[in-house]
Amino acid sequence: KEYIDFLHEEFADMVAKGQWVVLPAAEVLDLPGLRVSPPGVVPQEGRRPRTIVDYSFSDVNEETLPLAAMEAMQYFGHALDRLLREILLADPRHGPVYMMKVDLSDGFYRICLNIDDIPKLGIVFPSKVPGEQLIAFPLVLPMGWKNSPPIFSSFTETADLANARCLSAQ
Repeated sequence: KEYIDFLHEEFADMVAKGQWVVLPAAEVLDLPGLRVSPPGVVPQEGRRPRTIVDYSFSDVNEETLPLAAMEAMQYFGHALDRLLREILLADPRHGPVYMMKVDLSDGFYRICLNIDDIPKLGIVFPSKVPGEQLIAFPLVLPMGWKNSPPIFSSFTETADLANARCLSAQ
């Protein structure tokens, strides 16, 4: 209950960005493959909390097939090292290296989901109206789904390889 206002603010922002949709439960209960999991909030020291979903609650994580290339995970968690390496190795003839925080934040929320996965990743959305039942659905990789890190890593590794190939072709 202590984070209901935070969840409403967070989801209002994510809905406005096209990352999630929130629908009346009565309208979606017949969706094929529907799973509903609880949301959670992880407090962060000195920063705003982080929203996460417990997809183990509805066995989504246990039943998810690991389709993304697990080899891409070898660099996951080493983003700062990779960025610093790129800055260090940048050709000074091209001028200074500029980076935007938007490029680095909320990476999961930049990769769209397969439409067939969306009903499996629903969450109970806390309503402020008594008796109103809502379900939120991600349209992008959600925090808490076991496939999000390997899919994100595969995506970024593919982008890195494409960038390297384009640069070498010049």
